[in-house]
Amino acid sequence: MSLRSRMAGGDPLLGLILKVPAHSAVELAGHLGFDFVLLDTEHAPAETVEVEHHVRAGEAAGIPVLVRLAGNDPAAALHALDAGAAGIVVPHVSDAADAEAAVRAAHYPPRGIRSLAVSTRAGRHGTRTLEEHLAEAARETVVVVQAEDRDSVRNCDAIAATDGVDAVWIGPTDLSLSLGVPGNFGHAGYRAAVDRVVEAVVSAPQCALCVLVDHPGKVGEWRERGAGVLLFNFNTVVVEGLRAIVSSVRR
Repeated sequence: MSLRSRMAGGDPLLGLILKVPAHSAVELAGHLGFDFVLLDTEHAPAETVEVEHHVRAGEAAGIPVLVRLAGNDPAAALHALDAGAAGIVVPHVSDAADAEAAVRAAHYPPRGIRSLAVSTRAGRHGTRTLEEHLAEAARETVVVVQAEDRDSVRNCDAIAATDGVDAVWIGPTDLSLSLGVPGNFGHAGYRAAVDRVVEAVVSAPQCALCVLVDHPGKVGEWRERGAGVLLFNFNTVVVEGLRAIVSSVRR
């Protein structure tokens, strides 16, 4: 089953966010049993060629790669998808119009505005038929949007209900910043905003709730709240592991 089919089917999916360009880490995630890698190009330096190499590494290990764009930009979406990414993650989606724009950027006409070329890596460098490529793209392209500001909280019902949006990811850091409580994830206003988005997304048909999990012990809590897509940050995992080693040795 494709990643998109599994999202729609409600399977619990485990994703690894990769901010530091590292092809081997993509392969490692696949070998360990993660369901997908989310390659960040918003807060990380990966460019078009690097994106393609990470997607290639994912295919070698049997794991799909989503690409978080730097913004709601059709050109960036085109580059990621032409490189063979399984889908895109679009930050700062504040209303239904933003969500619809993300969907349109990811899909070919008549559903969207994506430009067509089968000579790309997604088209297997021209070795697959146009019909095969179009059918697979329509069937399997994943669109994840991020709710991470005041407006996205206010408009979360419409965002989650947008046709073609496969998942909504709550962006905790930017959301807390937008609410005026940067990094204060225990603040009542922040928690209320998260609750509002969670309620909207889990009530929307064919839309999965995507969340960042900062500790494995919180997986059960998020699953009970309806989260189907659970993200761990590679940097956080590595930093915490190395910090524990250094702390143990220094003691």
